[in-house]
Amino acid sequence: MNNYEWVKELGLEIDEGKRSTAKAIHIKNSDGLYIFAENNWYRHSDGKKGFPVDLVMEVLNCSKSYALEFLSQHLPDQYIPPPKAREKAGFKIPNQVPPSVARLYLIHKRGIDYEIVDDLIKQGIISEDAIYHNVMFIGRDINGIAHSCGLRGTGMKQFRGEVSGGNKSYSFAMIGQSHKLRIFESPIDAMSHATFSKLLGINWGLDHRLSTNGCGYMSVKRYLTEHRDILNVIISFDNDEPGRKGAESVKNNILSDFSERKLNIGIIYPHLKDWNEDLVAFRVEEKNGVSAISFLARYYPQLSRYE
Repeated sequence: MNNYEWVKELGLEIDEGKRSTAKAIHIKNSDGLYIFAENNWYRHSDGKKGFPVDLVMEVLNCSKSYALEFLSQHLPDQYIPPPKAREKAGFKIPNQVPPSVARLYLIHKRGIDYEIVDDLIKQGIISEDAIYHNVMFIGRDINGIAHSCGLRGTGMKQFRGEVSGGNKSYSFAMIGQSHKLRIFESPIDAMSHATFSKLLGINWGLDHRLSTNGCGYMSVKRYLTEHRDILNVIISFDNDEPGRKGAESVKNNILSDFSERKLNIGIIYPHLKDWNEDLVAFRVEEKNGVSAISFLARYYPQLSRYE
């Protein structure tokens, strides 16, 4: 069956029963929506049909350019513009508004500490786009110039994407003061880990935290190249098969490219799938009086991953 990852990312539930076949899948509770192996679609209730971009625009209530950017993440062979077209378009951060919606989303939906959110907003690496009110995670260089911008939806649909034309080797980074770099798969995971550190009484701003933003090793290599004072690296990817494979790959690449620095490299994983799932689970128990240290000690007796 064709790759329907983009369908799942839209929040649509595939009917795994007899109504889905090798030629087309049926979407549950959709008034007879079918998506075919070629990714075009048809809905029996109103006779509407179209291409993936049309369905994304309808479901997310977004512009065509925004829908194309969404699809570039999940149908790369069909929707990533050629390199010359991307370079010609250039990179520009979308118009911004005061990040009130983004702030509420990160604090109340994701459980991230409000002081951490506010500090990163002041640093200019978290913002909110003016049209769709997505959280924007901005990747800047050592001079503060923006080179990339990841997007995360704040509404019901779990939209994830990025602004086109960006340089993925500059990803979201929480620059620290210690000799330790912690690497995560997403900005929200990085902030979630920082929140646990703060709850344990640890200076959350001490360690460097870098999100690969789905770009693999590119940003890691650049960060280590530009921060020569780093001695220890902790890879903190998701607790699933892709995360484990990715962590081992990043570790091997670091050992190969920076062998002369003799870096200490460790790999640790969250208890659940990712660090934010751990944090959200804790916030539920926190309402019943459970402390962060007792919650974490249940799974990590020595709490070494937060030291």
